[in-house]
Amino acid sequence: MKQRIRSLDWLRGMMALSIMLYHMSGQTDTGTLLGKLGIYGVCIFFILSGLSMAIAYDAVLHDFRGAAVFMVRRLFRIWPLLWLVLALVVIPAYFQGLHYSGWLVILNLTTLFGFFAPTHYINMGAWSIGNEMVYYTLTPVLISAYHWRKAMGDFLTLLAALIGLYFAFSVIDPAVHLRYQWTKYINPFNNLFFYCAGIAIYYNFRRFEIPAPWRLPLLILPLLAFIFFPSSGDQIGIVSGYSRLAFSCIAIAIVFTFYKCAPALPKFLDDKLELLGLISYGIYLLHPIALTWTKTALALIGITNPTVIHSVTFIVTIAAASLIYQVLERPMMRLGKVLMRPTPQKALPNRK
Repeated sequence: MKQRIRSLDWLRGMMALSIMLYHMSGQTDTGTLLGKLGIYGVCIFFILSGLSMAIAYDAVLHDFRGAAVFMVRRLFRIWPLLWLVLALVVIPAYFQGLHYSGWLVILNLTTLFGFFAPTHYINMGAWSIGNEMVYYTLTPVLISAYHWRKAMGDFLTLLAALIGLYFAFSVIDPAVHLRYQWTKYINPFNNLFFYCAGIAIYYNFRRFEIPAPWRLPLLILPLLAFIFFPSSGDQIGIVSGYSRLAFSCIAIAIVFTFYKCAPALPKFLDDKLELLGLISYGIYLLHPIALTWTKTALALIGITNPTVIHSVTFIVTIAAASLIYQVLERPMMRLGKVLMRPTPQKALPNRK
């Protein structure tokens, strides 16, 4: 297992914070930064996930045993927190008279909803976890393709991109609000190319070095493009047509530059941003629950000011995500590593 790249954790943590702020603000106008991040923050998560899996498992995914190691470790990473947040929603709902069907709960506990019914998620934002599980099952094939021939891996990435373009230009209607086409948007194949792009970045650029004077300008350029690329109105405008193509390329460029161009930061800031990356999964899944509970608790004492509610939610989410990472996520990841030890093998050279 290779050492973590801290700059990718910085980006992961910042995207988790942006999605939390997006949900708290309710801002869906793509003329605003949060309106864009509400969509492409998750897309960047997918790219980061693909890149991170390639970095971590390049030397592991060379046989059936390696694929089993990969999948079991992913389950130990994804399921424990997902089960906790599922319980935090389903159990209180039961006592309030809202009963989720047993089949729906099973689909969410096993993340099988991502394969068979992507809209049947219970926790806010969990649709992306369903998508991720689909992508994880494809990861051994994708990485094996790159091990066999780099051109074959790139071909599969291109195929995923063509499927994404098909959704952007044919399946999703730019004249209809996104909320009415949510089922189409969260189809795992609509976002598959983001995950594949992350894997492709690794296998095409892992030995590529950018001269130091160019790194900061290249890091800033896609960030400025994301902020200032023209968009307005409903989010359907940035997930369909040529805007989808443009924002997708910008999102991929952002991940690439954080991978290859990240500057050295002061240790204090570096450590804090890395911590945000480590707890980003918790921030992502816990903040909707924290927001609901905070609103309820503060309403009991007569506080309804949105600024107060959001500030308390922010603090509670970060604190809870940090605690749960230490007492649940990290121990379960360690247990997964103990149970499933890979057969070491030197990373295979790409064939031309």
